[in-house]
Amino acid sequence: MHWEYPKKSDLSKFGFVYCITNIKTGQAYIGCKQYFNYKKGKKKAESNWKSYMGSSTHLLEDIKKLGKKNFKFKIIAEFKNKRSLRYYECYYQMKYNVLCSTLEGTDNPAYYNNYVGGKFYRPVEEYYDVDWWCIWSRGFFIWDDR
Repeated sequence: MHWEYPKKSDLSKFGFVYCITNIKTGQAYIGCKQYFNYKKGKKKAESNWKSYMGSSTHLLEDIKKLGKKNFKFKIIAEFKNKRSLRYYECYYQMKYNVLCSTLEGTDNPAYYNNYVGGKFYRPVEEYYDVDWWCIWSRGFFIWDDR
């Protein structure tokens, strides 16, 4: 098992939110994983959580290319139900601004994530809000002196 967590994993919980970091580039991925598979609300079998390496195709390509040894797999927190798990996955993705953050000194994305909670996608253009007179660019507000 490659997951780092200060405590022993609690399989009575529903699942966990995790961060996988590329040690060479600093690029990371935040996601969530269930401990068990369910069918019609009933626990069926343990999931592949012990060997799981994320769902991002770009992340998986880099792991295959660079090797698992060049990545850190950390559990951020465990949660007791699906609702909490999904909420805190979104919470951490928004907290770390996974869609807009860039690696320091570059225009490269700081995160492999291409969406938050399966619904909100990486922006394809900068947004100019006339009412607030500011520009949202690469995760930062740039205020206009009007």
